[in-house]
Amino acid sequence: MANRPPGIAASGFGPFGEDAEENHALGRAEPPGESDRPNASAAGRRLTEDERRALQERARARSSNSLPPRMPTAPPSMPERRGAAAELDSGDRPAIRKPPPRMPRSHEETTVRSRGMVALGTLLIVALTVLAFAGGRLFGSPPPPDDASSQIAIADASAPVAPPLAAGSAVEPDDDPAPVALAERPPVVCLDPGHGGPDRGFTRGPLGNLAGMEEANVVLQLAWDVQARLQARGFDVIVTRETDAAVNATGADINGDRKTARDDKPGNDRFATLDELQARINICNTAKADLLVSMHINGYTTQKPRGFETWYTDGRPFSDLSRSFANLAYVHLKDQFSRIGYVLPAEEERGVNPDTVADVQMDHAVFKHFVITGPEVPGSVKPSEMPGAIVETLFISNDGDAQTLVSAEGINAIVTAYENSIVEYFQRHPPQR
Repeated sequence: MANRPPGIAASGFGPFGEDAEENHALGRAEPPGESDRPNASAAGRRLTEDERRALQERARARSSNSLPPRMPTAPPSMPERRGAAAELDSGDRPAIRKPPPRMPRSHEETTVRSRGMVALGTLLIVALTVLAFAGGRLFGSPPPPDDASSQIAIADASAPVAPPLAAGSAVEPDDDPAPVALAERPPVVCLDPGHGGPDRGFTRGPLGNLAGMEEANVVLQLAWDVQARLQARGFDVIVTRETDAAVNATGADINGDRKTARDDKPGNDRFATLDELQARINICNTAKADLLVSMHINGYTTQKPRGFETWYTDGRPFSDLSRSFANLAYVHLKDQFSRIGYVLPAEEERGVNPDTVADVQMDHAVFKHFVITGPEVPGSVKPSEMPGAIVETLFISNDGDAQTLVSAEGINAIVTAYENSIVEYFQRHPPQR
């Protein structure tokens, strides 16, 4: 696991000292001094030209001194935290606050104002319409479309690793999101940004111009943006954690096994992890979500691994739907990354994978699947009740991937991929009543 950074600075703006704050807050002009008033002995006589000019100079000076002082430019708003659980367990880790969502920019206006151009365009449309209806007779019928190229490849459930997927079937991004009419009711999506609170996920320290990064913060801010995008389209979106805190912040026994973090042995957080994951599953189940999206950033002990991957659980009643979303998420990530020049060689593509080939990092004799999407484990896990997948977007431990994760283009690519894959999933699989 990558080294944990010593800490993220509370802000990048440099705090004002107390004296500076007091000076700016007071900001009062001093009253004019006694020397600014005309001499009493001058009363009752006409002022000389030199005295008149001196009084004018003093008046100008008073006017200048009475102007309010210039205040420092306010720093950009920091991400805002909401809710009662905003305070963190660690006093050396700053609160992150929820920023305004990064929405796609709308198209520039391209309306043609010229009447002549409108008339010419009308004639062109008429001509193209005639050709469209008569084209089959005039030029012969076009060849039938290749159905294989228009379908998204589905990973073979029996294969240990899913084959690479082609990105050609990914839908075009919508720069101006509009509500999507998908079914009689809006889809309910449960976004689960991984980690949080004392669990920072994969981390890395600063390197050159690249600041230290923590998976818990990165995925939380991505979840905020995806939530805003989907809500703009009319989706009902639940986020398991809205702040940088654990969901089971009180350390309660959520899964009912009568074990909590207090029962964990040093170096083993099994009971704490099970209760935390069960708390997240319960939120999605209580919301009766139609889809669970577990959001993560990958990491490794060396810099070599890079790229993105998705995971789903086989053997559940809705595994076909889980695999369908895992495929869509992978396809859209590949498509969006290619648009910003991030393209991996085919041999490095990590693909869509059943979680039976993963190291679930727990007792493998009991936990053969990832807990968040897996089946019931009697006495330990009450399972999720909806299709879902785990999405790992890039490696925080790889310098190139980390640069992409913090760039505006990379963030937009990831958020758009999440948005488009979820929208397309519900277009294919509308929610049932």
